[in-house]
Amino acid sequence: MTVTNPTAATTRLDGGHPALELLNTVYAPPLLVPVEHDMLGTPEDLAIWAARVGVAEAGAPSSPRALRAARALRATADPVLRAVAEDRAPPPAALAGLEQAARRAFAAATLAPAHDGTQRWTWPADDPMTPVHRLALAAVELLGDAGELARLHRCDACCWLYLDHSRGRGRRWCSMADCGGEAKKRRYVEKRRARRAAARR
Repeated sequence: MTVTNPTAATTRLDGGHPALELLNTVYAPPLLVPVEHDMLGTPEDLAIWAARVGVAEAGAPSSPRALRAARALRATADPVLRAVAEDRAPPPAALAGLEQAARRAFAAATLAPAHDGTQRWTWPADDPMTPVHRLALAAVELLGDAGELARLHRCDACCWLYLDHSRGRGRRWCSMADCGGEAKKRRYVEKRRARRAAARR
């Protein structure tokens, strides 16, 4: 069977938050370098993915600089949010890097009226860095939301992070269609083996 790696256009969006979706664009155990698979391989990948998660309009421009910035933001935000998910203190250097990214985002933003009469931070639609700025502020806003952080978990079967909005908050996997299904298959196979072994005895 041929296994096809997911792409920016096909990867599942199971994180429940744009900042977590950014972290989930790689397949790799934490801190593994190089990663097994990176879905943000080109500026075009970033543009496609950013539109899917709602931090850019469809067809918005991208650039090598924006791609490098998105990857750097991912590398900075990952240890911070992963530490929170594991009830640890975030690494100071990573937290400082995330703060710097947020400051750059604010420096590039302007306040503009929204349709509901409020004022919102906005960035030029034609600036390739706009998705990165939006992601940086999204990550910082998530860190300031105690209710959402209480729902932040790491998948029992892989390295992805997600917000558990299930009714009983008992979700253990990033996706029942993937990691959850595989875990159930493994348990089923193990039970069959145990029954066969018991029958032979």
